[in-house]
Amino acid sequence: MANPLLEVKGLTVSYGDVRALEDVSLEVEEGSIVALVGSNGAGKSTLLKAIAGLLHPSRGHMLFNAEELGRLSTKHRVDRGIVLVPEGRRLFQTLTVLENLRLGAYLPRARANFDESLERVFGLFPVLKERANGKAGLLSGGEQQMLAIARAVMAHPKLVMIDEASLGLSPILTRTIFELIVALNQQGTTVLMVEQNIHMALNICNRAYVMKTGNIVLSGTGEELLANVDVRKAYMGERGGKL
Repeated sequence: MANPLLEVKGLTVSYGDVRALEDVSLEVEEGSIVALVGSNGAGKSTLLKAIAGLLHPSRGHMLFNAEELGRLSTKHRVDRGIVLVPEGRRLFQTLTVLENLRLGAYLPRARANFDESLERVFGLFPVLKERANGKAGLLSGGEQQMLAIARAVMAHPKLVMIDEASLGLSPILTRTIFELIVALNQQGTTVLMVEQNIHMALNICNRAYVMKTGNIVLSGTGEELLANVDVRKAYMGERGGKL
């Protein structure tokens, strides 16, 4: 990959004496969808939080558009175009849909693009336009996930990191959310996603990394990993996985 949008090199992150990530390296090409997959506790969410600036690595480097991220605060990373959709959505439940969207555009660069971003969001998620003046806490689970992603889009991002988009959703709603992620990507936004629904993630991603106990143990295109016998056995219910 000649000039990746995001490059992580030898990243190590610990929680006290517990090492959550060990010498992790990956690349995210601009315009792509990249999936991080693996079992619970593998370190996937920790990696997203480190990239977002919520956790501080003990070793390693993170480059975004060839700029070192280590010295930048979370706020400045958002301003550069890195936005995290956290696991559990973290919406402001008592605020309206529109108020949540406004909060997504709180930095000057995003505020300057507010009208354009709002039009884009309502085009991607028309149900949010219908619910614009309703409380976020009254939305269905699927609608709340849409709002969480839409709030990230309001920040005018170059890279959206999505942590467990399908968590708690029915298969039908999961498919809808994945279709919206693909549509977002087709509009030019790069996506790095952590996902428990490995089969669907590998079906839509350009590249994927398999994580286990804080390490990347395998990588390849989504198609290659879908065809990998060990991946299928370890994570898709087939017997005898070695990963």
